Amino acid sequence: MEKIFLITLLISILALSNTATKEKVEDLFNGLYSGEVYSGYLQTTIPGDELFYIYMPSQNQDPNAPLMLWLNGGPGCSSLFGLLAEIGPVSEDNFVGKYEVNPYSWNKEVNLLAIEQPAGVGFSKASDPKFNWTDDLMAENLMAGIKDFLNEFNLKEKDFYVSGESYAGVYIPYLAKYILNDKSEDKINLKGVLIGNGLTDFDVDVERSMVEFGFWHGMISSKTFNLFKKHCLHKPDELHPEENTNEINDGYFPRNVTHRCNEIREIISNNLRGSDIYGIYRECPLTEKINKENPLYLNSQNTYRKTILKKLKEKNNGKKLKEELEPENDVFPELCEEDMFVDEFLNLNEVKNKLKVFDPSIRWVQCNGNLNYELGNSFDFYSETMKQFPDLKVWVFSGTEDGVLPTLGTMRWINKLNLTIEKKWKQYYDDNKQVCGYAQQYKEGLVIVTVKGAGHMVPQDKRAAAYKMYSSFIKGVLPSEVE
Repeated sequence: MEKIFLITLLISILALSNTATKEKVEDLFNGLYSGEVYSGYLQTTIPGDELFYIYMPSQNQDPNAPLMLWLNGGPGCSSLFGLLAEIGPVSEDNFVGKYEVNPYSWNKEVNLLAIEQPAGVGFSKASDPKFNWTDDLMAENLMAGIKDFLNEFNLKEKDFYVSGESYAGVYIPYLAKYILNDKSEDKINLKGVLIGNGLTDFDVDVERSMVEFGFWHGMISSKTFNLFKKHCLHKPDELHPEENTNEINDGYFPRNVTHRCNEIREIISNNLRGSDIYGIYRECPLTEKINKENPLYLNSQNTYRKTILKKLKEKNNGKKLKEELEPENDVFPELCEEDMFVDEFLNLNEVKNKLKVFDPSIRWVQCNGNLNYELGNSFDFYSETMKQFPDLKVWVFSGTEDGVLPTLGTMRWINKLNLTIEKKWKQYYDDNKQVCGYAQQYKEGLVIVTVKGAGHMVPQDKRAAAYKMYSSFIKGVLPSEVE
């Protein structure tokens, strides 16, 4: 509590000397969008660090429209990708390369804010590029930046929501805890969090669920799957209590495993190659940017993922006995080509000038692979914090075809909470009476919503269904209950 008090005091001092910048962006999308757009920089608790943002007020001009912050994950990935490829008023569909009006923009009903954070991501300024980030430091600095924004735009009384995906499943709960425990006079009016395909619990997320997802989708043979269960053990869970009885944590954290386990992991990684693990029904495109020797994979553009994996594992170059322990390899496959059209757009000099980027020579990249960030998880937010603040709306949504953070892992960690079902698992439909997915509500306040056929980037894959889900969240009713 002493730490929280000191942080609150520091943020309050910073708020008194508000130094946020605010620029109106003229015609960012060359005639495709006539609504207001703003950009600028926000102060944090670290002198010299400034977070870049883009703000798009609500299209319906409702004075009571809430403010929603969107965060991409990584850690180290820019929220501008989600804004420009997933939820914004003008968006680029995967690999199309053409920006078009998005009829399902999330700023139809909310004032939409995207912040690039931590410092050093995207166009944000970092006083020390080698700074060692933790989830607590991220939340502390982001909360300061949000307060700076609210002061600049005079939105302190607005209902505030936070949404995002992937490692934002850790960002958002940490940020929420800081906001909820803030005792200052300018406390943020947080009403709810909406998290998609989020990393939550390393015991069940990532590797374990990825392998089972691959098996149940016909990408891994039953022989390999059974060998994985035999040689690569994990903690037990409520869905399969008879299996996996040791105490090894899951996830990307390095640990010593047998050489046989690493051999099986390599087989699995090869089995998953050739499919877009972020959405297995997407096609891996063949374009000029892809390495000609291996036409399904992009080596030069996957530097972010490769850098992260290099930090989290050590490759074994020598022969090992099958039962000899060695640092683990990873099951994560080589990735398909990344969608580079957002990068191309944001690196246009014309766009940088419109956004008033502090250094026009800076090259914007989707993810900063050089960010020093200590990975964490957020399970305790649901097991502890959520119960302390029962009025907070807490929704998680999951694209059913995401192989990176599959629905199965989300169901597993929810199962560990031992919550009481209030509204049972039920379909919700689109305007054509087709099933969009399923939803379930618990008495403790948590809601889970699946989006059928969507991958990791739900609002990009299934725009209409994602819009219905997010709009239901704002209204506080299940999507199955919306007319």
